[in-house]
Amino acid sequence: MSAQQAAHSFFNHRVPAGRRTLCCAAVLSTLLALLLSGCAVEFQNKQGAKEIAEAAKLPGSVATGWRVFQENCAACHGAAATGTVKAPDLLPRVREMGSDRFTNLVLKRYDWSASQAGGSSAGLSTRPVGQAVMPAWQSDPVVNAHIVDLYAYLSARSEGRQGPGQPLR
Repeated sequence: MSAQQAAHSFFNHRVPAGRRTLCCAAVLSTLLALLLSGCAVEFQNKQGAKEIAEAAKLPGSVATGWRVFQENCAACHGAAATGTVKAPDLLPRVREMGSDRFTNLVLKRYDWSASQAGGSSAGLSTRPVGQAVMPAWQSDPVVNAHIVDLYAYLSARSEGRQGPGQPLR
């Protein structure tokens, strides 16, 4: 006798017809509950990972930061923030600093050459003394209001999460 025949024989001969329906309904409901609980666990696991990823994101809008950078910073630092003869490459600098230091440097007058004292002056040797001074942006309402966005854009550029062009919204 095959396994299928044995199962058929068991349900047909040993279990009364009314109880057979009840037994099948119980088995189906148990399987359905297990299936749905597996989906709920999967959803919860994905939701937790999504919440952790969102919490790890920097505040600010990369797209808005790009716009502010293009309007206020690109003339000196270049459209891709990789530096020009007027101002240094920002990508390695932003990679090494936190948002508080970045904010202080941008909003207050900053002498790039003074910051290099005792360290590498790569990229500064082509600028005459006194021309490596960045103006204070604290009085500019756009830069002041969007400093977090500007940091988000430059951080994304420095970490390789954003290319040199306009970000997707």
